[in-house]
Amino acid sequence: MTRFYVQNVIAKLTPGLIPEDWDDIDDYIVDGANDGGADFIFRSDNAVLIIQSKFRGRDKNEDPSELSYFCDVLQRLHGAARGKKRFNRKVMEAISDIDWEADYFDLRFCTVGKTSGEMLTRADEGPNLIVDLKDLRDRADVSLLNETELNKSLREAISADKEPDTAVSLRFAPNGKGEPCILLTSKLGRDMYVGQVSGAELAQMYAHNKYRLFAMNIRDYVGDTATNRGIVETARSRPDDFLFFNNGISAVATQINEDSEDPTIVHCEHFSIINGAQTVRSLYKAHTKFPGSVNDVRVMMRVLQFRPGKDGEFLSDVTRFNNTQNSIKISDFRSNDPVQKDLRAKFARISVGARTCDYKNKRRREADGNKFAIGMEEFAKTVHTFMHGPDDMSGGTRFLFDASSKGGYQRVFGEPVSHMTDEHFELGAGIYFLCHEVETVWKIRRAADSDEGTTSPALERRWLVYYSVGELLRMIYAKTGGDLNADLRYLSNPNKWMNLPKGHTKSAIEELFDLASTAMKQAYGKVCKASDFRHRNWFRNSQTLVDIREELSVIPKYRKADLPVLRAHMKAATQSS
Repeated sequence: MTRFYVQNVIAKLTPGLIPEDWDDIDDYIVDGANDGGADFIFRSDNAVLIIQSKFRGRDKNEDPSELSYFCDVLQRLHGAARGKKRFNRKVMEAISDIDWEADYFDLRFCTVGKTSGEMLTRADEGPNLIVDLKDLRDRADVSLLNETELNKSLREAISADKEPDTAVSLRFAPNGKGEPCILLTSKLGRDMYVGQVSGAELAQMYAHNKYRLFAMNIRDYVGDTATNRGIVETARSRPDDFLFFNNGISAVATQINEDSEDPTIVHCEHFSIINGAQTVRSLYKAHTKFPGSVNDVRVMMRVLQFRPGKDGEFLSDVTRFNNTQNSIKISDFRSNDPVQKDLRAKFARISVGARTCDYKNKRRREADGNKFAIGMEEFAKTVHTFMHGPDDMSGGTRFLFDASSKGGYQRVFGEPVSHMTDEHFELGAGIYFLCHEVETVWKIRRAADSDEGTTSPALERRWLVYYSVGELLRMIYAKTGGDLNADLRYLSNPNKWMNLPKGHTKSAIEELFDLASTAMKQAYGKVCKASDFRHRNWFRNSQTLVDIREELSVIPKYRKADLPVLRAHMKAATQSS
């Protein structure tokens, strides 16, 4: 229940509150024995999200004492951080990053049970305070989300990533000369309306439309960070200065029409805010907590009209340049690179079974079951990990999509403005499909180990498994003198090998996985008992690659014959078919 809520609701509505890589989510699901009364703990951008979920049967009431216990969670976790308590490993690692003196705490109690008015009142009171943290009341909130609220959030999440289809009527506040707004028109005929909008107008707009306002926003509101709290405080205490302190709001619409009777109103079709989600939601929060507090606030706003189907690249640039001050998903900025468009065309010529490959250089909501989806970020992370190690060890996604000579982008894709050669593409595609098969084996083995209670913590991350298999193959081919790249390029046509249930290639991959995973377990076992060992960091520390290579290196030495070499197995599979 917690995982579903995180991936399907929070990831769409407030993505900055969860790990950027979904594979990391399980690291922060701390539910289990001695969990301190929390199911999920994650810190990002000075905001700490803590979730407790309760799944109840139909028409069951939620126990108010469960909520009361959850309201004490910060006291328990703070005590553990100070060495007064001890919880399970995942909890202790999750709270080790918390800045108790400055972080904002977003506590969410999720239940499908029936809740009472008394429970809502208790949630509104906030968490029980910590004696050493006098200002905690201003930095922590408790939300009670019952089945109705959870379903409402899910519906908002489902609509949040659709193409903008929201129609709004925007009222500009007249300036000192009585003018409501300025119309600017470019030489190419693009119109933009610029003016001031009241904080109350924006708060009401958000109350009516919620997340539909941000359909094209790269990065949504990320919680009550210091910046957002500052917006609320400025709106309350210095409304006249807000216009000068705030960067304003940028929006786009496919059609902007001036009202025939009221010159202060413009009607916008397919409206979306592309920068300013934090401002809008913070003003809404100030408005709901302190009614009337934002009536005198003025915010600079501009609305740009664009032509659907014609202004795609221009709109992408507008969104990018309006968001460069935020910590955004950098992969979105590379989606229009010529190399990415070419990859989409190249993958479209490949099938997995009867399904045509669909390379998603841009994030799209629709999932087509008739196509084999390949995400741009997934492809980049897979190829880089197989060849060089997980990107987390080099600087994460920001490094991976840094197209400069110091970044990882060119390692995977080459020059952004160029197309991949057929040879380069086949190598990358072959690595991707090989790792896809490794992932299938990994999932099967993990499920079996879980049933038997023998799951190894060393195998929690598939990325490190990809690297270990790749490194083992490099060692094997160095010993046998084979051409690994040629064999990997062969794998770029999955229908030659992937659909042969007893093919030699699939058998070789299973054996490679078993050998590599054994080496990973041995490397983990040698360091995990150290007093300063942190499980989560093992997957991010480059020394881990050194330790794994050391364990892998002995395999070709003691396996002098019958090493799992891909090409030899593929030939046998071709002949038998």
